[in-house]
Amino acid sequence: MIKVGIIGCGGIARQHVTGYTDSGVEITAVTDYSSEAAAGLSKEIGGAKVYEDYRQLIDEAGVQAVSICTPPAAHEEAAIYALEHGVHVLCEKPMAYDIPSAHRIRAAAEASSALFMPAFRHRFLPAVVAFKKLVTSGRIGDVVLFNNIFCGPAFQMEGRWFTQKKIAGGGSLLDTNSHSVDLFRFMVGEITEQKAVMHRHFRTTDVEDAGILSVKAAGGAIGAMQSSFVAGSGMAFIDIIGSKGRAVYDYTDPERLRWRLTKDTDWSEEPVKLSGGFEEEIAHFLGAVRGEHPLSCTVEDGVRCMEVICSVYSSSPEYALA
Repeated sequence: MIKVGIIGCGGIARQHVTGYTDSGVEITAVTDYSSEAAAGLSKEIGGAKVYEDYRQLIDEAGVQAVSICTPPAAHEEAAIYALEHGVHVLCEKPMAYDIPSAHRIRAAAEASSALFMPAFRHRFLPAVVAFKKLVTSGRIGDVVLFNNIFCGPAFQMEGRWFTQKKIAGGGSLLDTNSHSVDLFRFMVGEITEQKAVMHRHFRTTDVEDAGILSVKAAGGAIGAMQSSFVAGSGMAFIDIIGSKGRAVYDYTDPERLRWRLTKDTDWSEEPVKLSGGFEEEIAHFLGAVRGEHPLSCTVEDGVRCMEVICSVYSSSPEYALA
């Protein structure tokens, strides 16, 4: 049986734990810079051993794979150390703090016998898999526009790690629209151009808390990706308009995919399994670790996401990475 360690024991780690548990995999080791957080997660999952840091965990726990669930600034060191020691890595998005860091992780992955997979869970959602099949079938024609919003309701921003540039690397564009960029590349095609506008409503933080990223694919499809940490209410959807019709997936109505052809007056729909994507994402990762199939979400997908988003920061002095 594959033994797994968890590096970083915050909220997202619990989603990974559920995914591994659903796949029948044992989590034997955990670590976090907060010993209290590590002890808490260990207790929740039935006594996984707590290690002082990721080095000790990788050196002593005998795990074959780790999930890295720390903030982005801590991804590089843990990922490279694991890869150099032959331990497979599932790394939360964004895969790194900046582009050079992403490139160093890629180099380590290419030199390692172990796998590195960025955790882009949305592409594993049953609804998104069905959506991609609809698009690639040509039913709605050539993609003209890709619209996507991931907006969370307003909450207390001050003191949260994802509002601190030195820890997160960026704000809502990097944290949230990393999924958007991956979805566009997964469903539509490679991105060849990108621009963005962004704003910081909370002046006591140093990252953008709202933004729009515009992209263009080689074939001419245009994407508009909106994100916010401070929207008045939550909103999440994917809306693709093609030359022959339109298809929509609304995350607040999560058990159906809807589409309408130009010639139709009524919407058609397909039922889809309700899922957060973690179970499917982790099952895919574990299958690749077992050698059952290659990774469909690779280190290059993580790197391209970083390159697209971080390039727009560099063109905006207020939000440029140090």
